[in-house]
Amino acid sequence: YWDVEEVSSQKTVLKMASLVDAGLIQAEIAGEGIARFSMLEVIREYALKQLRVAGDEEAYRQRHATYYAHLGERVALLQSGQGTSETQLVLELPNAGAALQWVEERQKAEQGLRLAGFGWLWYSRGQISEAQRWLESILSLDMGTQEPAALRVKLELLYGLGRIMLERGSLERAESLGKEALKLAQGIGDQAGLSNALANLGVVAQTRGKMEAAAIFFRESYAAASQTGSPIIVSRALHHLADIAMAQGDIARATELLEEGLANVRAIGMGWGIAMITTPLGHLAREPQNYDLAKARYRESLALLRTLRHTTYLAWSLEGFAASLIAEGHHAQATRLCAAAVTLRKRAQTPLPSAEGEAFDRTVTTARAALDERTFAREWDAGTLLTQDEAIDDALSDAK
Repeated sequence: YWDVEEVSSQKTVLKMASLVDAGLIQAEIAGEGIARFSMLEVIREYALKQLRVAGDEEAYRQRHATYYAHLGERVALLQSGQGTSETQLVLELPNAGAALQWVEERQKAEQGLRLAGFGWLWYSRGQISEAQRWLESILSLDMGTQEPAALRVKLELLYGLGRIMLERGSLERAESLGKEALKLAQGIGDQAGLSNALANLGVVAQTRGKMEAAAIFFRESYAAASQTGSPIIVSRALHHLADIAMAQGDIARATELLEEGLANVRAIGMGWGIAMITTPLGHLAREPQNYDLAKARYRESLALLRTLRHTTYLAWSLEGFAASLIAEGHHAQATRLCAAAVTLRKRAQTPLPSAEGEAFDRTVTTARAALDERTFAREWDAGTLLTQDEAIDDALSDAK
């Protein structure tokens, strides 16, 4: 595929039009009115053969990789609510994958680093395995550079891969990546990288039940984040401080911290950040039995996650919504949503964190006790068959 931006000159446009008229390539209008061009596989193979015969394949592969490396930088801007829309960029994932393959073969580390943004795009859409392969591939390249800009990108890669390992439950690997990132961030004085590394190490400690160590990591992460001026980094650090407050039973303090983080990401229109904060705010609203507010928080998160398509975090929000429904006595709908959440986590290979497992088991046990065996089995089976959109529709509906 080629984006219309790549064929902007009048002469090239005329050539493309003639190829479309001859049926050698196809034109289509993708989402948001973006014109794209493709060709049949047999024609593509013939064209590649001609490039090889002419000795031009390498040069064109380089141009292709350069273009997508540039586009990868625009993907990175997407994380802060800027730049090209996600809908358009998702269409480019196959092309970006081809560019990364060539970069790997040629050990083009600089271009590989610039392609790193596409890893976040995989992650934000819940494609955890693809994101992991992407980040692992780039980190395997021989960097051979001490350029600060390249090292900062490496820090982002280490953080991203560390987060994936945490979701996978691979604590030792997450800790190893966190320590590597911490050493690198300290070496170049990068406060954002330092904050992220400390955050991941804090989550490792928290998951292992070492709450005092986790609190120290999270406080240091926030101190570093405060030096960056980045609303995203600061919001992330506030979220982790809220985790400690929640563990200590200080619901008011945890809510205050998350509300501050939410204000930061709302100010820059970062849908991803909003979804990540509204779900735990829903959890907190359940504690004083404010179930209307809890469900409103979950609904906002689910509406955003419908677009983001992140399977794991969708399950996380559905689990909280189901707990609210159970408290209100809506056992059938809660059963469906619990089953949908279990199915989504299995699909993403991201098991429920042990710290949340007990609460989820209580939700399921309460639903099972309230329904007769046949009804529970029917609703559970129905939930396992729901697509992501259908699960969201069920949660947002008035069905009980």
